Amino acid sequence: MAGTGKDATRWKRRIPLLLVAALVVTGLFISLFRDMGIVGTWRLRGTERQLRSEVEKLRQENARLKRQVDDLRSNPATIEEEARKQGMIKKEEIVIVVPQRQDAPTQPPPKPGPRRP
Repeated sequence: MAGTGKDATRWKRRIPLLLVAALVVTGLFISLFRDMGIVGTWRLRGTERQLRSEVEKLRQENARLKRQVDDLRSNPATIEEEARKQGMIKKEEIVIVVPQRQDAPTQPPPKPGPRRP
């Protein structure tokens, strides 16, 4: 029975060490997996990179649209091109609409493959 007393004393000496180890493991677990832990920070950095990329694309698109607006406000050639896309004509132009004949054969759809100029 003498061995039981030594075991109890050994465990009493190890309890503070075990408590410190448990606190360290708990602290490590919390620092890794909490919302603002290391894992969360890695995820946020990935999200930040993605958002920065999207912001850059949107800035480029915004710059392109600003140039287009400036052209539509001041460049006569661009204004005319856009007006023609919408079916507008100049005052001195005459539009001739040629109706398709009822008995005219319909054109076959173009064949796939390389086309000749």
